[in-house]
Amino acid sequence: MIDINDLEIFGLNRNLALIYVAILQSKGMSPPELEKATGINRTNIYPLAQHLVDNKLVSLDFVGGKRRYTARDPAALKELTTKRLEAIEKYMPELKALYGSANGKPKISYYEGTTAARTIYEELNNIVGDCYCYFGTLAAQLALESRDATGKYLKKRLRRGIGSRTILTKPGPGAPRFKDDKKNLKQVRYFPGQMPDDMPNIYIYDNSMAVLATAPENYAVVIDSPELSRTIKALFEFVWNISLRSDESAPG
Repeated sequence: MIDINDLEIFGLNRNLALIYVAILQSKGMSPPELEKATGINRTNIYPLAQHLVDNKLVSLDFVGGKRRYTARDPAALKELTTKRLEAIEKYMPELKALYGSANGKPKISYYEGTTAARTIYEELNNIVGDCYCYFGTLAAQLALESRDATGKYLKKRLRRGIGSRTILTKPGPGAPRFKDDKKNLKQVRYFPGQMPDDMPNIYIYDNSMAVLATAPENYAVVIDSPELSRTIKALFEFVWNISLRSDESAPG
């Protein structure tokens, strides 16, 4: 038996859920019948039921001049959830800008385990700017592509027009080589010297920087600090200018 509170994930508060379930398990209900079934005052029934009508969960008919609400196919809940996700995605950059606009100490967030990488990838797809930069390793880049086997993160990034610039560790003999990819808004360079193969990825975006370490440590740290972000970005630009393109990088 479904719990009324379970319907909150679809954006239905308790009163909306009570009315919706009452209508759903009936052949149609009038406002007086809904008042009796749910205990909600009739003056509140009308706007709440209209909300369900507006979201195509319920149909409104007039039988003998009186209102009667009938449930529509519950599959409409999928569309309602999709609309909420689209709204969240649309306004996320503005919300993040507000979040980072407060003066004061830097905000530091720490994540562990499987949520670490997922959190960073979601963060990068919701930046305010149109590009992010990062220092990374070939191993981490391959791990990212493995996690994004369905292209979920890539599709969202491209849909928002967000580009990426990365400086990777030099490929060894037989290792895959990543190149500039205009179609996927990606620019790639390689460190001019040897770097540790187990170095964590360091991302710079908006007024933040993030450190993401893959297995065995599996952690991420996000620091929201305009001053630190500008400093690491300046360091990135310096290294970028002396880094090598894919066709210039020698193995090892």
